[in-house]
Amino acid sequence: MPKFTLSFFSGICGISIVLLSTMPIKIPLKEPLFFEVDKLGHSFAYFCFSMSLFLALIVDWKLKSPKKWTILVSFGLGLLLEFTQGALLSYRSFELYDILANTIGIVLFIFLSKTIKKLLSNAVFL
Repeated sequence: MPKFTLSFFSGICGISIVLLSTMPIKIPLKEPLFFEVDKLGHSFAYFCFSMSLFLALIVDWKLKSPKKWTILVSFGLGLLLEFTQGALLSYRSFELYDILANTIGIVLFIFLSKTIKKLLSNAVFL
């Protein structure tokens, strides 16, 4: 595997989240207030970003505590984007449920990260 491939993928995930979080998108409000389909997208996006960042920090950067940094960066990105939406973007708004959905994706990553790290330790191709 070429060097920094996982970092590149992680960067693409992060950039995609930033772009999708700052673009003017209108979603019809025909769904229940608590559970909206876009919340699944938030959870999935932050799970993918967290997992790709975690793998990049282990394989490409060989950090000693990649899980801690992954959680801090992922959660920090989510908070920064939500506050940006609420304070700077007139066409987007701050939503607490978005932060909750982002956190669910990060928590799912936390539960699976130990298994992924174990699989990586047994990988022959790395």
